[in-house]
Amino acid sequence: MKSFVKYGLWTGIISGLWGLVCFTVVGWLNKAFFHGSIAATDIRSYSGLFSIVILAVGIYLGMKQARLRTGGILTYGQAVRTGVLIACMTGVLVACFSWLYCVVINPGYADFMVQDTGRVLAAAGKTPQEITQRLEGVRREFSTGMQVMQALVGQIVVGTVVSLILGAILRSRKSV
Repeated sequence: MKSFVKYGLWTGIISGLWGLVCFTVVGWLNKAFFHGSIAATDIRSYSGLFSIVILAVGIYLGMKQARLRTGGILTYGQAVRTGVLIACMTGVLVACFSWLYCVVINPGYADFMVQDTGRVLAAAGKTPQEITQRLEGVRREFSTGMQVMQALVGQIVVGTVVSLILGAILRSRKSV
């Protein structure tokens, strides 16, 4: 099995499961123990940041494996290609997990995010006009289609940047 397939699958599954755990378990813990005092958008942001770490580790391990398979020789182009392919596979899988969450596990996700954001904005003293205006954008941002697109595009873009950086570090250097 090619390195990018193996690491793309594992990275996508781990990142997708991480997202599901954060959205469900951490959301429940927030409600049960903190009475919803942590904004749901903050929980989502923090979980998204950690998913970048998961993606970077998957790309790193995939590049290391690719270099081992080629006898320690890995060009910058091969390293970047491996990383981008891992990011693409991860993006597709995370997008699938996002769809699963928004459609099957929590079909009221967008409504919940709108309500929670409205609560946070009201507590911050925003006017009803400001709240209404902001909530229109929130409804679009947290719709199923946007969640799937954000997962797909986000993983691929961030994975490409990570691949460009890690490729420079992990490429083989000519010995003098």
